[in-house]
Amino acid sequence: AINEIDRRRRQQAAAWPRSRKSTMLAIILALPALVVHHNDIAPSNALKLRGGVALDTKTLNTINGLYHVGFGAALYADPNAFADSGASPIKYTADAEGPVGAFTSRAFGAMMLALSSAAYFDPESTGVLKAFAIAEALFTPILVKNIQDGEPAFKKKMWIFQSFVHIPLAALMLFKAFK
Repeated sequence: AINEIDRRRRQQAAAWPRSRKSTMLAIILALPALVVHHNDIAPSNALKLRGGVALDTKTLNTINGLYHVGFGAALYADPNAFADSGASPIKYTADAEGPVGAFTSRAFGAMMLALSSAAYFDPESTGVLKAFAIAEALFTPILVKNIQDGEPAFKKKMWIFQSFVHIPLAALMLFKAFK
């Protein structure tokens, strides 16, 4: 069984460079499709009453802070939080393997917590917004690779669902942060 796992890992590692190029090309080609116009005029109270949302830096940093803190806190507390044996009903992966897997999951959770805390400490910072945009952009090809790899290590349906939240958010952050 260990040889089979090792063989699968080597196959996945060999496939990564080919799929990464096509994934990055798809992302780059899709980015110009989203157009976000910059508007210095704050939304009127009437717009707010109708449910209009101002996508200013503070609002976007708050949205990203909340997005990252949930995953970060859970992974920092339990590296298998979103795995088969984890307490969360949301399952993204098989269990982390051994101390290295636990370390990696906890370290990822720590980085997400640190990034989300930046939005708390400086909610109107464009630098924080840019950091969120870069982090989400860097994670996007990994998310796509998880979908491609699928079972048994990755729960494909859950990653597809996550992509409908993550990819539009990442694209919006890139456009708003680097306009």
